Amino acid sequence: MAEGRVLPYLDVPFQHSHPRVLKAMKRPASGERNIERIRAWRAICPELTIRSTFIAGFPGETEAEFAHLLDFLREAELDRVGCFAYSPVEGAAANALEGQLPDDLREERRARFMQVQEEISARRLQRKVGSRQRVLLDEVGPTVALGRSAADAPEIDGWST
Repeated sequence: MAEGRVLPYLDVPFQHSHPRVLKAMKRPASGERNIERIRAWRAICPELTIRSTFIAGFPGETEAEFAHLLDFLREAELDRVGCFAYSPVEGAAANALEGQLPDDLREERRARFMQVQEEISARRLQRKVGSRQRVLLDEVGPTVALGRSAADAPEIDGWST
């Protein structure tokens, strides 16, 4: 990526930042090292776009653990983010966990998360104003071409063709 041979775009499903929640999700509980990883990746490749997905309102998630997630988001300054309110999935072990949160609280946390990310995305995009960007052409017609930057993935990053 730093050499320009691969598009500088990583999709890393962090899912949460708090070690206890990550452990409950049965994910590697190394969330505290993710900020270090992000900094290292960006030091090697400053034009790197990082995308991730998160879950808000996982069973047992406390307000303090959710605040930890928001603090992580602010510090990480990820470019593109999706967040889902936890919802039970048939057969999932998480369905049996204590501390199932009400639907409205899970959705409220998802909305708060996305509000923080909207502000981060706006700041990161503002930094690109006035710069030259390589554009990938998806469609070329007789009078119009449809293109996007390497930081934009159709139908994933909030837009579609």
